[in-house]
Amino acid sequence: MTQPDLRQRFIKPSMDPQKLQHFLSVYDTGSFSRAASNNDVSQQAVSKSVAKLEESLGVKLFERGAFGAEATQFGHALARRAKVITAESRLAAAEISALRGADRGYVRIGLGWSFLTRIAPMIINRFSEKQPGVTLSITSGDSRSLYEKLLRGEVEFVASAPPTDLEIDNAIDTTEMFEDRDVIMMRRDHPLASKSDITLEDLASQTWLVSMQLQMQWQRICNVFLAAGLPPPAKYVDMDSVILAKSTLLQSDAVMLLAKELFATEEERAQYHIVEGTEFPVARTAYFAIRRNSVLQPAAQSLKNELIAACRTVVGINQLRGITVAEKP
Repeated sequence: MTQPDLRQRFIKPSMDPQKLQHFLSVYDTGSFSRAASNNDVSQQAVSKSVAKLEESLGVKLFERGAFGAEATQFGHALARRAKVITAESRLAAAEISALRGADRGYVRIGLGWSFLTRIAPMIINRFSEKQPGVTLSITSGDSRSLYEKLLRGEVEFVASAPPTDLEIDNAIDTTEMFEDRDVIMMRRDHPLASKSDITLEDLASQTWLVSMQLQMQWQRICNVFLAAGLPPPAKYVDMDSVILAKSTLLQSDAVMLLAKELFATEEERAQYHIVEGTEFPVARTAYFAIRRNSVLQPAAQSLKNELIAACRTVVGINQLRGITVAEKP
């Protein structure tokens, strides 16, 4: 009798991209019906895909209950790998399509708020001039949402300055770029702007603009006041839009912790009063992030080069850290 090949026990399970996509939809939504709706298929088709995966892997991926589908430990483990597999599958198809001339080329990246005002326009101008046949797409937001898009393969890479308490998925590789520092900002003719020594009591009475997506920053603000025996600011507005925040500062007596890099020109920055010597400033590291073991397509490599060139111009070559120019395709 032929001896069984023990390796087959480990390599037999099939990672069918469609089944993985159905599985991830259930994982993300917690519902077979919502997953079916999101994929424009029947609930039976989604259930069949998940059942096939469970049969192939020999484990249960979800616990079905009254409140939907809850992933098991095996489901969580598969989800981490499945996001990478489906992401690379989509990007591989896009790269092959571009190489055979089926389309003009397309590349999509994610940029955090610190990159939008001065760095992003430089990237767009330089890349569009050198790669006129490639469509460039940029999505922005907080680092957490951008990293989720990176894992799903919706972007080739991400450049952002995440809060120091953000746990980055181990499927993501990061490279340091530069230090991003938040300082207290207010409008130039703010009632406090003329004071030579702004106290914590002065700041405690102000309306603060904050983003509750940046929990660590808000916690630091509260801790500074508490350490001085003062209650944290009672008046604050939660907003995630940088444009809205900057506009609100100019039209109110609010204050906010913002990065200097969010101002496009010295003329724009001159509209604001910057308070430097306080305990509030928070330093964050800006990172270049890609999926682990992923290879950038040629257009994305060129875009990375333009990103580095723009950062050299804006923050200075001496301020750049571990990131280097990507190899030319």
